[in-house]
Formats: sequence, C-alpha cells, structure tokens
Amino acid sequence: MVNKAKFLDRRDFLIGSTLFIGSASKVLSENIAKKSHVVLLGGGWGGLSAAKTIRTLNKECKITIIEKNKKFISCPISNWVVGQIKEINNISFEYNNFIKNNSINMIFDEVNVIDIDKKKIKTNNFSFQYDKLVLSPGIQLDYSNIEGLNNMKNNSIYTAWKAGEETKKLAEEIRKLQNNDNIVVTIPLSPYRCPPGPYERISLIADYIKRNNLKAKIIVLDANQKIVSKGSLFKKAWDEFYSDIIFYYADSQIRSIDVGERKVFTDFEEFHYKIANIIPNQKAPDLLLNAGLIENGRKWAPVNPYDFTSKFSKDIFIIGDATDASTIGSIPKSGYIAYSMGKVAGYAVANQLLGKQSPSPSMINTCYSLVSQKEGISVSAVYKYDKEKNKIVSVENASGLSPKRSELIALNAWDWAQAIWKDMLT
Repeated sequence: MVNKAKFLDRRDFLIGSTLFIGSASKVLSENIAKKSHVVLLGGGWGGLSAAKTIRTLNKECKITIIEKNKKFISCPISNWVVGQIKEINNISFEYNNFIKNNSINMIFDEVNVIDIDKKKIKTNNFSFQYDKLVLSPGIQLDYSNIEGLNNMKNNSIYTAWKAGEETKKLAEEIRKLQNNDNIVVTIPLSPYRCPPGPYERISLIADYIKRNNLKAKIIVLDANQKIVSKGSLFKKAWDEFYSDIIFYYADSQIRSIDVGERKVFTDFEEFHYKIANIIPNQKAPDLLLNAGLIENGRKWAPVNPYDFTSKFSKDIFIIGDATDASTIGSIPKSGYIAYSMGKVAGYAVANQLLGKQSPSPSMINTCYSLVSQKEGISVSAVYKYDKEKNKIVSVENASGLSPKRSELIALNAWDWAQAIWKDMLT
C-alpha cells in the first residue's frame, strides 16, 4: 500500500507555499523594522509622545530625537509662571529618565537642513540618515507685520510664547508692576498656538494685580473679532473680577510699536505701556518650507489626516502646531492635541515599518485655563477620522465646555499636567 502521508496534492502544495512565503515575508519585514532608523525633530509634547509610542511597539529599531533645549519646559501651565502661581522649575524637567527607560538616542542640537530626497537631516554638528522622520517642530514667531519689531533684541519686549527664558523675564517684569502702570497684551489672528492661552495669561496677570491691590491696567488688543476660545466663561470672569483692570478691544490688530516712546499703535488708536507682551503672528518653521514640505505662500505644513504623513513624502510625519488644519480638520493647535497626534503618528510609523495598515485614528483634547489663582475653566473634545470627508472631525455629543468656573477644575488642571508629564518623560 502507498503511504499517502508522503504525498501532497496541488492544493496542499499551494497552501504550503503561500504559508511559507507569507512567513518569510513577515520575518523579512520584522528584520527590516528592527534595523530601521526613526529620527524625530522636537522633544516636546508631540515628539516625546511619538517616540515613546514607537518604542512601545518596536523594541529594537533605532530612535533618535533631536532637540535644541537640554531641558523640557512645558508650554501648557507656563502662564502660571507669568501669573506668579508657579516657578519655572515647577514646569521644567530633565530628559534623563526618558532616555534611559526608552533606550532612545537624544541629540541636543539644532536642525538646519532636511533633505527629503536623500532622506538626510543635518544639524549644526551632525548628519543623520533616516528611514522614517517625525517632525514636531512647533511654531515660528512672525513679526513681519509689526513695524518697529524687526529686531527683537534688547527692546525689553518678551513674547514668552515658547516656554523658557522669556517666561521668566516676563514674570520678573510683572513682579515690578506699580500703581498706574499699563500692560499691553496683543493677540494675533487665529490660528495660533494655544487658542485660550492669551486669555488665561491676561486673567492671571489681572489676578496678580488684584491680589496685590495695585492700580494697574491691562489693555488687550485682540486681532480677532471676539475671544476665540471659552469666550463666555472668560468674559464672565473678567466682568465679575477684573472690570476695573482688563480693558478689552476686539478687532484691534497691532500695526507698529515705538519702543523708545513705549507706545503701540493699531489702525485707529495708540496706547502707552509700561510692559508690552506682544504675541505676534505664527507659522510653521522656515525649516519645513525650505525642505519643500510647505507650498510657497502657505504658513502651515499640509498632511494626510489619516496618519499625518506629509503631502510631499510618505516617509515624513508632521505633528503638532506646525500642521495645516485645512488638510486635517478643525483641531486646535494645543499641547494635548500634539500629544494625541504623537500617539497616532507613532502607531503609523511602527506599522509602516512592518508593512501594515494603521487603524483608523482617534484623538482626544482636554484644555484647562485658570481665570484666577484658585478657579479654572475647561473644554474637552473627542475626534475621529471621517473617511467620507477625509478629515479628522469632532465626535458629536462627546465634546463640551465646563458650565462654569470652579476650584475643582483648577486642581484638576495641575493633576492633568503632572500625569501627562509623567507619561511623556518616564
């Protein structure tokens, strides 16, 4: 008798071959993924989140983060330093534990060239080849439309819109306030980093003035037609707490400044100041424009909303404030959104390396703002990818503004920040 076990029919052979090829392909993909080099620009909310997600999904690929600052200083909560509630050291952290725990190579340097054709990045001191590149560069301040601010050096005007040394300097200026001093705060046209940020800062400076019984004023020159985020709650707090301190002018874009005379000018009025906190227009860094990742005449980088790959390179992912909302959907430029985008991009990078399709993305955003030392307000939203619209959209009935200010929200804001810092930096 013939032992049938020794023979395979054609169907069995094809199945076996397919399984073999599939297995080999899987092994090959996994080996490629292990040897891949993922480079990330930016060690902030987006970059850290993306790097940690990639490392969680791929234990063996090489990951390099390039960050010009040797300490992480959080932009969210930095207004609390300006308002004399926290110190800069309360929002500053070393990268040591993050580097050690996640086996990540971190280079403290500044990127000056991205060559998307050669898949190469150049810093002041190094050059790197990449297989996948994640860009989370934040924003670049643009003073070009404000006459008199072409040179920001040595004019005692601190934007403090990137947390760090200017945050400390502006806080020091606030501590020097005296009776009858005027503070001018300007707000650029939306979109800009952290929509409620200027209004929170104004609230906390006003709170400091009130706590110290100073007869000082805050003149708010808002280029927008109204308060762009949490407007009703900010207005209510201002009316009840700071009606003799905050003087709000909507649709009032700063046009020029005379630093010598300490005056700012709109199209119709001029205002004298003791302290000027000029928050200018913003855009994605010129680094991305020079790399061919932004079209001429545009301010922000276009990306595919499904995985945040650049419109100009499938191997480059762009997340955070630098992205163009018109290509993604109506999501704000916030720290928590950058953090959420980092997780989506991290999954996409890891899956691309293995030749896999990423799952449909979803994100959340939570944003806290203090209106005084003790009370806060909040807004939250849930986002998903809409295939038909090819955009990230807000999930219906899953978003909301806090009904009123409260002490509990202020307490939650600090707990929220600490939880995210711990997640990113350990």
